[in-house]
Amino acid sequence: MHLNQIWVFYQVAKHKSFSQAADSLFLSQPAVSNQVKLLEESYGLKLFDRSGRGVELTNPGEILLTYAERIFNLAQEADSVIEEIQGLKAGGIRISASNTLGAYYLPDILDLFRKKHPRVEIRMNVGYTQTVVEDILAFRSDLGLIGREVLHPNIVITPLWEEELVLIVPPDHPFAERRVVDREELRGQPFIMSEAGSGVRDITDGILSSAAISPQVVMELGENEAIKRAVASGMGITLISAMVARRELEAGQVRAVGLTGSRIFRKFHIIHHKDKYLSKLIRAFLNEALRYPVSKESRST
Repeated sequence: MHLNQIWVFYQVAKHKSFSQAADSLFLSQPAVSNQVKLLEESYGLKLFDRSGRGVELTNPGEILLTYAERIFNLAQEADSVIEEIQGLKAGGIRISASNTLGAYYLPDILDLFRKKHPRVEIRMNVGYTQTVVEDILAFRSDLGLIGREVLHPNIVITPLWEEELVLIVPPDHPFAERRVVDREELRGQPFIMSEAGSGVRDITDGILSSAAISPQVVMELGENEAIKRAVASGMGITLISAMVARRELEAGQVRAVGLTGSRIFRKFHIIHHKDKYLSKLIRAFLNEALRYPVSKESRST
């Protein structure tokens, strides 16, 4: 195995493009293609399908990619360990976060963390929970922040804080002047849903399913800001984080209504791969996330 060829293969797989891999490696595209060709010949296997405009991994390519990610993750960990031995305070952390955490919570946590560790480079990826889990399993991220619990033998999950979910409706909606509504009253209501794969969507589906209600879904949207605007304009109602809707609630653009029964909460979690070496910097960020609500309150007083 030639490690340089594996590195070139890894870059092509990551970018899904020979030309972009060449740019990132400061090589010519023919040189990149030649390295991949030599690797394929050494294994006697085809690693990429080059049909059409894109580049896709074959099944052997997918398997090799999982090992390549582990190899280069270990190399990064070795750098982290050496940095700690040398007593360096610089370094890098790769974080993946679900959409709500990435947009409404993580900026505060990053601000608090960077004030203590100004030389640390932080790379962040925001997406759905499943994307965060995949990043952790593939060692593409050191830590992941998600809005629902996941069970996987290779994932270590640590509970963070809770947030309350509320039903928001337009100001002129029949529910707008009420403090609570019965779940049965949601039958026939037009719902604006977050896309499948989000934590709030799972909770909403569970609430409606427990009441034997098939929702009248008028729209599915991937962004919280778009969902709030749609509710404010009268297109429907939705279940959403009280924190996410705070600005619109204070401005009177939407109204919050409770549902009969217990209040609705979801818990956030931070995850990492069970085989991931947690450097001092990574542990410092994890601890910052764990104490976030307290540290935020102390900063605002």
